[in-house]
Amino acid sequence: MSTKDMFSGESGGSVQAGVGIFFQQEADGNVYVKTIVSGGSAERDGTVQVGDVILAVDDREVVGEPLPVLRSLILGQQGSSVKITFQRREGGEVLQFDAKLIRGTAEYFQAQTASRSMEDEIDQLRLQLRQALAHCSQDRDELDRLRKLLQQERDGSARREREIESLQTTSGDEMQKLNETLRKAEQGRREAEAKLHPLQQREADLTEELNRQKEKERLRKEYIEELKKRHEDEKNRLEQLYLKEQAGRRDDQVARLSAEGMLSKVQAELVRLRDFEQMRREREEQYRERFEKEQERVAEAVRTEETLRNLVKDVDQRMNRWYHEYFGSQPYAPPAEEPAPEAEDQFFLA
Repeated sequence: MSTKDMFSGESGGSVQAGVGIFFQQEADGNVYVKTIVSGGSAERDGTVQVGDVILAVDDREVVGEPLPVLRSLILGQQGSSVKITFQRREGGEVLQFDAKLIRGTAEYFQAQTASRSMEDEIDQLRLQLRQALAHCSQDRDELDRLRKLLQQERDGSARREREIESLQTTSGDEMQKLNETLRKAEQGRREAEAKLHPLQQREADLTEELNRQKEKERLRKEYIEELKKRHEDEKNRLEQLYLKEQAGRRDDQVARLSAEGMLSKVQAELVRLRDFEQMRREREEQYRERFEKEQERVAEAVRTEETLRNLVKDVDQRMNRWYHEYFGSQPYAPPAEEPAPEAEDQFFLA
């Protein structure tokens, strides 16, 4: 007559478990594997097969031993290990091998897998937070570098203006070219003034846009700080849920589902933040390039106007001196300057 045993149960206050195998004893006393429990230790190990004959448990021979003795040897504290020696016939050969199995039920192994999965998700979330902080630091460094470049451009422009003024004081023009130069200077000054007004307005618009971008940058930093705080609170809450996971499988499943939902929201928020950061960088680069071009045009107009004003002043002085010396008449008075019509502002801020 044959019997069979599942090798699992509880004893006292500790959980007793087997290795997930149904054994059956034949009339000759040999005990062989009849069924392997799904999700149990033997199935997870993959070494044991149906039909294998058990020879020893933890190096103790059990051939001919009754099933209760075999059961007492295999059962043990859940999570502990046991070494079982098996014999298998393959064709005409007899193989003998050892299988070191962990005692535990299918629910126990599922809980272990779920716990490791939650730890991996928490580690991934921490890594994403560190990456977000690194991106913020890079943005601050890039902004400081752009400010330094802008200051260097301003210093270089001022230096070039001083060099032009120094060259103007040491150079002179011939007498026969003064009248023609004066006429061209007057015409150029009018044109420069007509062009300078829209450029100045354009510069004011760009300055206002830059201030708006700075305000957006400040709001973005505040939003990142708020996101970091929310993430820290969420992380603490998840850690508390992880500690409560040991209370039972039902509470663990509820906490894990809640944590997965919140992690998905935080991950989606981080993705949206990266997209927003990329868009902000592109727009900032476009504004910076447009601001530099407009600044170069304004600087060129200012230099031209200053040159023309110096030429007009120099010509007026010479003409007055020559008229007084050679003709003894009233000094030369240039024609009254007509006010330059205001040029229609043909620029717009995109």
